[in-house]
Amino acid sequence: MKLTTRRRFVQSAAFAAGVVCGPGPLLKAVGRMAGTDQNATPVDSAAIKKFASGVSGHVITPDAPEYESARIVFNHAFDRRPALIVRCASPEDISRSLEFAQSRNLPLAVRGGGHSRAGFSVCDRGVVIDLSEMNHVEVDTEKRVARVQAGALVRDVDTATQKFGLATTLGGCPTVGVAGFTLGGGEGLLMSKFGAGCDNLISARLITVDGRQVEASEGSNPDLFWAIRGGGGNFGIVTHLEYRLHPVTDVLAGTLTYSSGRIPELLQSFAKFVSTAPDEMNVVGEVLPSAQGPRFHLMICHCGEARQGTNLLKPLRAYNPQDDKVRVTSYLETQLNINPYTPAAHFQTNLFLRELGTGAIEIIATATHDAPTGTRVFIVPLYGAISRVRTNDTAFPLRQPGYELDLMGRWSDPSEKVNAVEWVKSLRDKLRPFASGVYSNQLGETSQDLVRAAYSTNYARLVEVKKKYDPKNVLRLNQNIQPD
Repeated sequence: MKLTTRRRFVQSAAFAAGVVCGPGPLLKAVGRMAGTDQNATPVDSAAIKKFASGVSGHVITPDAPEYESARIVFNHAFDRRPALIVRCASPEDISRSLEFAQSRNLPLAVRGGGHSRAGFSVCDRGVVIDLSEMNHVEVDTEKRVARVQAGALVRDVDTATQKFGLATTLGGCPTVGVAGFTLGGGEGLLMSKFGAGCDNLISARLITVDGRQVEASEGSNPDLFWAIRGGGGNFGIVTHLEYRLHPVTDVLAGTLTYSSGRIPELLQSFAKFVSTAPDEMNVVGEVLPSAQGPRFHLMICHCGEARQGTNLLKPLRAYNPQDDKVRVTSYLETQLNINPYTPAAHFQTNLFLRELGTGAIEIIATATHDAPTGTRVFIVPLYGAISRVRTNDTAFPLRQPGYELDLMGRWSDPSEKVNAVEWVKSLRDKLRPFASGVYSNQLGETSQDLVRAAYSTNYARLVEVKKKYDPKNVLRLNQNIQPD
């Protein structure tokens, strides 16, 4: 166990108690965001010391030198201050942290990569269960299986599996946590060929809110296994995941960027290209503002024969991209570099469209013409293997061919926030008549309506699983499935 303090332990504990107790001057200084619990029980120094003595990992209090960096998440719009951050080293640490938080009615957040768009990876005045030190990856080359601890990031798994020319569907940002990615469904560059991240999950081990360690697979707790493939972190805290791997080495990958203007024409050609693309071809579109007007950007990853991929790209290259960086490269390099977004304050939401038709294209073109700096429309087509799974086979419901649109506004100065958020919400509202669902992993907002939209016809069944494994809704900082 490590209990981190900078001055005396009792001063650290007193600060934590002050944060939890509230109200008062200290609470006013640090309780900025949603995610607090006004009924939280005060935590004294003796309780923190006793708890920390039973933890093999690292307990970080607000007085610790690393506290400020440890509480920061990918979305800098969320400036929350937990009472304790527990960097767990074992499933037992997770169980103890669960018991500690529940016994004192403290808010509880679970953090893998810290990429929750809605800031669910951290909480005010509560306990953050940080899994980042549980990041070991083991590759079984004979069985083509990866056994992964839940704190591993995309780059950890890709680096380990690519040593053997293997891969599984993971997110396109290398610092995303694989557990949250998979539990929410999991869209990635290999999904059209090998299915969603959750489709490649063979089994998982979880800690339930009552401290039990359970396995979820087709043969063990199949109800739980069904639910965690798309239902998020509502049912327990995952400690280990087992993934199916596939042979993937070099790919034809990179970006095509087109000069400003022609957005309607380019989006129409993009939709036409997607309609005939084979499973090996994954392509994602992005509309970005620039000083000269909106630009269209494509991310390409073809995991088949390179010559075939080159031939397939001819219609897109016929539109004379200003910048063509598509080339044969390793899949690992592609995963590390194709999506270069860095942590920043932002607001994002998303919609699922069955078609990218004329009406939706016109709305996107108009909205992006005078868009604030830092905005984007990210267009992720769903087709191929991910769309050949039945809607109710897993909790992840986005199984029909279509387009998942991520609408984002970023800001570097607080004065820019209002315009960025208003732009995203306005575009979302205009596109809603064309939409038929949302993707829970890319929602930077939450409500019961959005949760029901995210889980679609699987919602009622998910409620029953929630009642069984988390009837008191302890794990509620997520796109939450309420048990009653």
